[in-house]
Amino acid sequence: MTRNSSAYKISILAILTALLMIQSFVPMVGYIYILPGLPGVTTMHLTVIIGAIILGTRGGATLGAIWGTLSLIHAYTAPVDALTLLIFQNPVIAILPRLMVGLVAGLLYQHLHNTKAGQRGSMAIAAFFGTIVNTTLVILLTWAFYSQQAAGIYKTDVSHLIIVMLSAVAINALMEIVLAVIVTPFVAKPLLRFKRE
Repeated sequence: MTRNSSAYKISILAILTALLMIQSFVPMVGYIYILPGLPGVTTMHLTVIIGAIILGTRGGATLGAIWGTLSLIHAYTAPVDALTLLIFQNPVIAILPRLMVGLVAGLLYQHLHNTKAGQRGSMAIAAFFGTIVNTTLVILLTWAFYSQQAAGIYKTDVSHLIIVMLSAVAINALMEIVLAVIVTPFVAKPLLRFKRE
């Protein structure tokens, strides 16, 4: 790896980390709250997925862990609802799904970009599954750790909790997926032109 490549990766990692911090703490930038009582639509997954495509799995996982740590801090310092207060103060739920976003997106792009999917197609696929993995893991981990408490918040029984949670975040998840699939190739493709191996 050349010195230019290392400098490029460090610079991109620093810029994307700074962007994650801005998204986390500036209202309506990283989390856009449309309806009261529902989780916000996040834009932070875009930063992690784009980072994973440009920097690879290690960079993507690092950015995902940074996003998760910021979520943990945010849950302790400025929780917006009872569910956030409940689940994102748990380091496993706050960090693991976000770390996996970067890991999954990076792996998928790495394995697909030289196939028939092409560069843009592999970016869209990585963005799609990177977004899905965050929502899925948060819901499954919430059920595993806090099924009784979450069922109380959603006013349902534990046996229906996963379906209720999926229904509650369905619109947000769909918006996050569409956003990721459209924005990721648009931003990541030009940035890759400056990359030096």
